[in-house]
Amino acid sequence: MDEQQIRELIRAMNDAWLKGPAAEIPARLAPCFHENAVIRGADLEAVASGRDACIQSYVDFVGQAVIRECTLDEPEIDLAGGTATAVYHWEMTYELGGEQYSEAGADVLVLARTDGRWLVTWRLVLPSVGED
Repeated sequence: MDEQQIRELIRAMNDAWLKGPAAEIPARLAPCFHENAVIRGADLEAVASGRDACIQSYVDFVGQAVIRECTLDEPEIDLAGGTATAVYHWEMTYELGGEQYSEAGADVLVLARTDGRWLVTWRLVLPSVGED
């Protein structure tokens, strides 16, 4: 049951920014993030701290980029009491500033069961490193 709830949360989170409408992203993402959530980038720097800043990072991306294609793998979920981790790979093609980009990577999510529901407390975005 916990694993299914986490899968549904991740699906709702990704649907919010991928399937819009953009104006509804904040309301649709708010129930997904803990108030003290943090998003970190590939070099582990904090990209956003706090629910509002995390949500704004999605709003900013969708406002600047046109997503052409996005494929998300099913998450692998590990549970330990009231804490869970979820890892899933993604591939995305998008336009930004008149240029087209194709990227792939993985998201690592840490979730906590808070007041009977799962919330994302930490997200790490790991782009794949190309081979030379």
